[in-house]
Order: sequence, then structure tokens, then C-alpha cells
Amino acid sequence: MKVLMVTTSYPDFEGSTRGIFIRRLCRELVKHGVEMVVLTPRIFSQSPLFEEEQGIRVHRFRFPSGNTPLNQRETIPIPAMCIYMISGLFTALRLIKREKPDVVHGNWIVPAGLIAGIAGRVTGTPVINTARGMDIRVSKKGIVKLLFELAVKLSDKVTVVSEAMRNRECLSGAEVISSGVNEEFFRIVPDRGSLNILHTRSLEKIYDVETVIRAVPLVLEKMPKARFLIAGSGSHESSLKDLAERLGAAGHIHFAGSVDHNSVAKLMEGASVYVSAAVADGTSIALMEAVAAGLTPVVSDIEANRSLVTHGKDGYLFRPGDEQDLAEKIIEAFSLGIPPQTLDKKRRDFKDIICWNSVAKRFMSSYNRLVKNKGG
Repeated sequence: MKVLMVTTSYPDFEGSTRGIFIRRLCRELVKHGVEMVVLTPRIFSQSPLFEEEQGIRVHRFRFPSGNTPLNQRETIPIPAMCIYMISGLFTALRLIKREKPDVVHGNWIVPAGLIAGIAGRVTGTPVINTARGMDIRVSKKGIVKLLFELAVKLSDKVTVVSEAMRNRECLSGAEVISSGVNEEFFRIVPDRGSLNILHTRSLEKIYDVETVIRAVPLVLEKMPKARFLIAGSGSHESSLKDLAERLGAAGHIHFAGSVDHNSVAKLMEGASVYVSAAVADGTSIALMEAVAAGLTPVVSDIEANRSLVTHGKDGYLFRPGDEQDLAEKIIEAFSLGIPPQTLDKKRRDFKDIICWNSVAKRFMSSYNRLVKNKGG
């Protein structure tokens, strides 16, 4: 079995965490005997156009990225996106002709999934497309909505990463296959006696880290020994540090910067509460890692999080953008708390669903069905 993985995001260089879970899926598929070829855009000038690591051949196509990922742009740059589509499509067609993959797998419907869908239709190669959180956010209206629906129509199979995403009419028949979590997170023994609160999302507008920072002084009024660890980097890092200084909370917040994904598990060992203030999301891998690690999640009350957290039973939900409510829920997590046995049972129940081995097996089954149907 050979698969061409067309993906909007993939680690750009050593230490890059952008799309790291796509690489983790590829590595797991390689373990199951799949030959993996990856096609992804070249975002940064220092990224190689071709590299091979752990049996995965990665090809990057050129376009005028401005050294900035698309999801960090305030608006979609139309000229750059047009070149992106043309360059990506021609590279995909060339790779399909040369590599002869059994299946093309697009990740993020727009734009990678559209490239996968067109290339698959032109070459007669089966296409499976996976819709992720960013797809839902950017494709609600306008031309992107039309391109999204076109990519879905061109797909032989579509999967989504959460049940909530099936509410979109064109995705109602999609199969839910979650993103995965490394098995090491299930082996973590968290320090539930600590007053450490961990945040592991990027420092971008969509994750609303400002609300987390504004909640810190409110938490400290009741819990002066609480400590916040902000692991991650992004375009808002400088302004968030300035905000922490202005609020007088900088001494209780440690900005760890970009953290190697292999080190995230170590950070979770020293924490007892996980927090995320995202205003929109697909299935959050960071939240799944926290659940797998046995931390108490305190997360924004958005549809994607409700599928993973039941308020008051196995975690806490707070009103998005409301630092007062967030602070109250953090304090409640420490004062009342979720019973450890409840958190441990949940992580056990999740293991067979969200560990990478299980996720890879489900995609393998999908690939095999597509190939079989093509042969039939």
C-alpha cells in the first residue's frame, strides 16, 4: 500500500510543531507497512524542498508564502492562494504519475483537500479527504465555502475529526476518525497535588490566550501560590507578555516558548489542571493529550470541547472570552476537584479510541476499502 498524503501543514524543519500530528500519523502508518509520500507547501525559505525521514518522503512545493502560515493571515491572500493551488496541483499530478500511489489522502479540505480531489479525479486515483477544525472556521461563506463543497464532492470518502463537524450539511455522511495521541501520555502520573496550570496552545488570536492571562490575577486572589505555564509560541507572544506585566501577574506566569512535542508529556507530569480558551476548534489534540494524561481540563464552552468534557463530571467548561468565569472554574477545579478515579477511568476508556495505533488502523481500513472498490 502506498499513500500520497497532501497536507496543508507539516513540520517545516527540526523543532517545528506545525502539523506535527500529521507526521505522527504518517509514522504510525509506516509501522503498519504503508509507504508514505507527503506533499505540503514550503512556507519558510529554510525548509528543504525534499527530505526523507523515518521512511517518509516529503516534497514541498513553492508559492509566495511570505514566510507566514496561511492560518496566521488576517485575510486570505488571493494571488498567493491561486499560485498555491496551481503549484500544489501540478506537483501532486507529477508525484502521482511517478509514485503511483494507491490512495491520495488530503488533510484540511481547503486548500489541500481540493488539490487532492482534483488530482485524484484527473488520474483516477481514489481520494480520502479529512476535514479539520480550521476548515469549519474558514469555509462558512463566499468562495471558500464553494471550494470546500467542491472538494467534498470530488472525494471518494470524507472523514472528520469530531462528531460536531458532521452538523455541516455536506459532511453529514462523513466518518468520524479522531486525531491521535501518543501512547506515552497514557503513562503519565500527573502531580495532582500541585497548583500548576498548563496551557499548550499556540499564541494566536483563535486560542484567546489573552483571556487566560486576564484570569491569572483573579485566580491569585484566592490561590496566591498558583503558577501558570504557557507552552507555545505565536504572533501574539510579545503582546501577551506585555499584558501579564501590566496586570502584575508576570511573576506567576512562565512563558516557555515553543516546546518540543516530546517534552509536552514532561510538562503535564508537573501539572494538575489544563486550560484552553479557544474560541473555535476542531477536535483539540492538546485537550486530548491532557485527558490522556489525567489532568483536570478547564476549557471554553464551545461545541468541539463539549464532545470531550462533561461539565462538572470530568472537567469544567467556562464562557468563551470571560476571564471571571475561567478564574472561578480554575478555583473550583482545585477546591472541589474531579475525583482522580473519574479522570483515570476516562483516560482508560479513551485509550483504544484516540491512541495513534487505533487511529492508523482505522485509516488503513478506509484505504483498503477504497482500493477494493476501485478494483471492483
